[in-house]
Amino acid sequence: MEHRNDNPGAVQYGNFMNYYQFNSASERVKLLPDKNVWLPPKQQQEMEANENKPYLVLDVGCNCGVFTQLLQSFLEEQLQRPVHMLGIDIDERLIQRAQQENACDEKISYFCGDVLNAGSFDEIIANYLQQQQRTKFDAICCYSITMWIHLNHHDSGLQFFLSKLSNLAELFVVEPQPWKCYQTAERRLKKAGEVFPLFLELKWRSNVEQQIQKYMEHELGRQRIFESTPTKWQRKICFYR
Repeated sequence: MEHRNDNPGAVQYGNFMNYYQFNSASERVKLLPDKNVWLPPKQQQEMEANENKPYLVLDVGCNCGVFTQLLQSFLEEQLQRPVHMLGIDIDERLIQRAQQENACDEKISYFCGDVLNAGSFDEIIANYLQQQQRTKFDAICCYSITMWIHLNHHDSGLQFFLSKLSNLAELFVVEPQPWKCYQTAERRLKKAGEVFPLFLELKWRSNVEQQIQKYMEHELGRQRIFESTPTKWQRKICFYR
């Protein structure tokens, strides 16, 4: 999980130690939609019948938890109900930082895990949902991680990743990186003396954002209900129900 040749920008899995120094968590929150996207009016009425039932969110690739905590506060304010969040990241050091800096440990939990590692991830998720007496999350968020799954696990790995999480979510939130980000990641790693072995084999390339949308809608049967204005990195946060 280390960066290469002391270059903090050359990472294989997107596990930047200083991520929120160059990608503002608070600016991302400003792009998020209101409560009717997170919870349709019909479901709002159903949940009003049980005010103490928490809204459950899984934040995949949570890094050190800065955005996870802001999102939890944002959603509680929007939804006017308890919001419980589970943050998962592949890097144990980032998870340790998230746990140490967790200001709301009765509602936010962090675990080190890999979605594509069936054993550990599936056990974490099953135990968490069982504790919450639920079968799915109200929302699963994947902010700027699809590229890292794609580069390390090919088109089929990304498709499996999206399908697996879709089956666990009512609302699926994805902020995919555009192709130019792939080129930058490959260039940085190459400069450090390594490459992504699958980079040249990928079929989803210059139109990767459109391919993800097509897969979500045509293969997973989801409908895109909201798309944010682009971030400063020209990424759009897409909401699928």
